[in-house]
Amino acid sequence: MKTMAQIDAWYDAEMDKAERKGKLEGKLEGKLESATRAISVKFQGYVPTESVMSQLSVLNEQQLDDFIVGMFSWQVVAQMEEWLKSFDN
Repeated sequence: MKTMAQIDAWYDAEMDKAERKGKLEGKLEGKLESATRAISVKFQGYVPTESVMSQLSVLNEQQLDDFIVGMFSWQVVAQMEEWLKSFDN
């Protein structure tokens, strides 16, 4: 597992990349890509399921930001999955 400083530095770099994309769609796509990468950085060896990817894809920009910030406090994959399930209708 990475240290908080490593994750924070990585997050800042990923957000800079996402913001450089410019357009709202590009920004949202960049944040989705950052969220996916955050999963693999935080939970090394975990491959996001199709369900997790589907749940991430329907989040808006603010929710994706909240998801990435949540990665700092989640210790196990189940916590992440529970957070995503809170958006299921």
